Amino acid sequence: MYVTVYLLLLAPGLLAALGPALTRHLAPAAAVRALTALAILASASTAWGLAVLAIGGLARTGEVQAYAKSDPAALAAADPVPRTLGALAAALLVIALVRFTRAAWRRQRDVRALTPLRDLPAAGDLIVLDTENPDAYALPGRAGRIVVTSGMLRALPHDECQVMLAHERAHLRHRHDLYAAATVLAAAFNPLLGRVRESAALQIERWADEDAAAQAGSRHLAARSLARAALATTGRAGGLRGSLAYLRHQVTARVAALQAASPASCWSAAWPALVLVLLTTLALADTTGALGRFLEVLHP
Repeated sequence: MYVTVYLLLLAPGLLAALGPALTRHLAPAAAVRALTALAILASASTAWGLAVLAIGGLARTGEVQAYAKSDPAALAAADPVPRTLGALAAALLVIALVRFTRAAWRRQRDVRALTPLRDLPAAGDLIVLDTENPDAYALPGRAGRIVVTSGMLRALPHDECQVMLAHERAHLRHRHDLYAAATVLAAAFNPLLGRVRESAALQIERWADEDAAAQAGSRHLAARSLARAALATTGRAGGLRGSLAYLRHQVTARVAALQAASPASCWSAAWPALVLVLLTTLALADTTGALGRFLEVLHP
């Protein structure tokens, strides 16, 4: 635990820096999966690094040593983590857990707030709200629903409405809410992952855009549908908290992407992130082994 535990705390910052760069080399579906995996690995690295430092530092306090009956000299040699550093790590871990718990509670609250909408009469998976405000969003979950307002249906021609509905169905089919939740919770645990969360949110919408364009057989039609829907809302991002909205993320960038060629993944360009993932995994394994040896010294 001399060096690798500190590498665990350095890794999230490096992963957070490399993660968004992956989106330039990967198709949206691959990018979302990669960013989610990086976010989970980075938050796990943060949690384990702080926990190990807290154990190593606090184990050297008089109260713990009196209970464990360990040899202070052997303990210091096994893991020279200062008590103050252990206390700081413990405090940071508690703060991170509180942030994580609050984020998870807010997500559950938002999901519960959508329950009345799920109970409205639906035509298959489609719920139409009689309001002039143009909006469309997906209600994720086991029984997913698509909510669209009559104002949005009137704002788009039939073929563009079909693209919009295909976009929302892609959210439900691929369970994009789970990817979004994972990156949101990871960023709550470690704020350094904020850029990863935002990049994942955009790529989730890009994934649904690409699915809709493929089903429509026309990238131009998909771009036109998205642009017209955005104009109909005068730039206001729609959707309720906890839903996946058609116009929630960077519409201009998404329209531009749909006007370009269909994206493809180039995994060879992602080797820096892959190397860092491997090193972080090895550091996790080494730190876990070192912690086991330390606990043997702590409680012989």
